[in-house]
Order: sequence, then structure tokens, then C-alpha cells
Amino acid sequence: MQAVRHYPPGGPEKLRIAQEDIPEIDDDEILVKVHASGVIWMELYWPIYEKEDGTYKTPIPGEDYSGVIAKMGSKVPRDSGLQVGTEVMVFVTKAFSTQRSTDGGMAGYAKAHFSKMVPKPLSLSLTDAASVPLSALTAWQGLFDHAKLSAGQTLLVTGAAGPTAIWAVQMGKMAGARVIGTASSEQSFELLKSFGVDQILNYKEVNLDSALDNVDVVFDAVGGDTTLQALKTLSKDGTLVTIVNTKAGDVSKETDRDRLRQGVVTEEDGRKVVFFIVDMNAKQLAKVADLIDEGKLKAVVDSVFEFDDVVSAFKKGETGHAHGKIVLKGPNV
Repeated sequence: MQAVRHYPPGGPEKLRIAQEDIPEIDDDEILVKVHASGVIWMELYWPIYEKEDGTYKTPIPGEDYSGVIAKMGSKVPRDSGLQVGTEVMVFVTKAFSTQRSTDGGMAGYAKAHFSKMVPKPLSLSLTDAASVPLSALTAWQGLFDHAKLSAGQTLLVTGAAGPTAIWAVQMGKMAGARVIGTASSEQSFELLKSFGVDQILNYKEVNLDSALDNVDVVFDAVGGDTTLQALKTLSKDGTLVTIVNTKAGDVSKETDRDRLRQGVVTEEDGRKVVFFIVDMNAKQLAKVADLIDEGKLKAVVDSVFEFDDVVSAFKKGETGHAHGKIVLKGPNV
């Protein structure tokens, strides 16, 4: 099979396509013929690949992907809802310590523990389904597990048209919150309007802390000065959830990353700040799939790249101007 390998340190220029053997599965694992993978450009720069001897792991990128089950281990539960031929969405978290392979889905075939996948939404194509797992779960866990968002609250989403933030926008509206989003382009404005965002702020023209106050929850997908501004908009009891602020620990260390499953809570300027790393939760992902089929949530795909054009796909991600998720087709599609 063909597979993309990343040879860190470095970015898209360190990606190579090679011929490899189809992975062998353990008794509790499943082999998936990959249809498409989500592009997470930051994963090329995550400080998790360097080994103790100074050399580097050479991973297959693509934490979330879609495809068709090709083979199942003998110990996969019969009541899992999974069988050969099932079209699935998969999320394999590379961040947390494990004895298993954490190679991703940018290959002809990929393997994962059965708990890392669920049937895809019936209403979604396999290509669109690849855009869902990591981004939707990040938004879900940030808003509902960590911030406890509820109806009637005010939610501010920074970088609101981005691949993860656009899920936070939709989930906020679904939960009955008043949703405010930041963006800077007409395309972003139109996308946010289509999801019923209550207020849109052009971050190039206004400072958040001068335009807003008494915000209950901030979902921060930007970081830097935007985080500092957003903090000042919070009410006294408000919560800022960030997926980009890594002050909570040294993410190059497995022990620190494992801690971030539950989220690390700090206090800045008297306000609650939560930083966490998303983890696979099959029950939550299945719920997201149901909500997609019910028309309550929508997958937003920015663009789809051919497998051989993987470098361009990651370079587009690096621009920071994707509207929704970038997707890479599998080699056999």
C-alpha cells in the first residue's frame, strides 16, 4: 500500500510517500481501507515525536479518517455495531501514552483498536465523514465537558470559521446559547451567518475586550493576544477553554499530556482558564453522528486534495484561512 510518512523535525517539506506493507492487526483491532483523512497541519509540529536518544519517530499523519472495515480481530465484541464492510469514522489520538501504534490514516489501510471508531453518519459521504472526529469531539468536550455550556449563556468563539471552531459555533447554537464569533473575511462572515451566529466581530477592526463583556464561555481556537483579549470579556464566573494555550504543561512529555485528558484549570486575571487535549470518546462521536443525520449539525469541508498532493494540503492548512476542514483522499480513491 501507499503511505505518507513524516520525518520530523520540520513541516510539509518533510512528508514522503512510500510503499509499505498493509498493517497486521491484533485480536482487538480493526483494519480499515482508508477513504479519506482530515488534515491537521499542526500535527507536523507537535513536540511528541522526539525519542530519548534524540532521534525521531516517523509517523503516518492523520489522526482522524474514514473508510470501510476490511478485517476484524477475533476479540472485537459482536455487539460493537462494527463488521466487515461497515463505513466508519476513526480517531486515533497520538498525544497520549500507549503501547499501540499511533500511525494515522494517510495510507491505503490503517489499523486501530475497535473503540477508536464508530459507524459514519448515513447522510454523509465518506469524504465528508473524515472531517468530523477530531474537530467535532474537541468542540463537544470543550463546551460541554469542560465549560458546562448551557442554554441562555453567551458563548464567544474565536477564529469561528476554522475547522474546530465551526463545530463550537453549531453546538453553541444547538445548546441554546447566544453565540458571538470572530472572523475577518466575507466568506467567513457568510458561513457564520448561515449557522445563525448572533453577533460577528471583525477581529481586524475591533479589540474584543472593548467590544464585549459578561461573556459566560469563550472557546479559543486562536491563542496569543486573542486569548488575552478574550479573557477580559469574561464575566466573573466565566470560563475560557483554549485548545492552543500550552502553559498547562510540557506537551513534549507523555506524563504531562496524559494529565491533559481531564483538562488543566488555571486562573488568569481572576478568570478560569481550561486547557485540554481531546481524546476519543465513542459514545460522544456516535451522538455527533446522530445529530448530523438529524440535521442539527453539519460537517463543513473547506477543500479536498488528492493523495499525491499531500504537501499542498498541509501548506493550505498552514495559511490559517480554511473554512472548515481540509481533507486528503486515500490513495485508492
